[in-house]
Amino acid sequence: MRIGDLAARTGVSVRALRYYEEQGLLKANRSGSGQRHYPESVVDRVDLIQMLYAAGLSSRTIAELLPCV
Repeated sequence: MRIGDLAARTGVSVRALRYYEEQGLLKANRSGSGQRHYPESVVDRVDLIQMLYAAGLSSRTIAELLPCV
């Protein structure tokens, strides 16, 4: 799915999703024209990231925890 679709499904802004990618929290496949494409499983990952941010964790801490989940 494209980044706008992911934003609509998760309620997270496109800007925040780009930030998550910059921080290494999300990975996107890129099309030949550079558009981001995400697998369906990323919806759950974004929900988890949102919960961890709401719990007060930093992006660095979240990046350390995600491989364990």
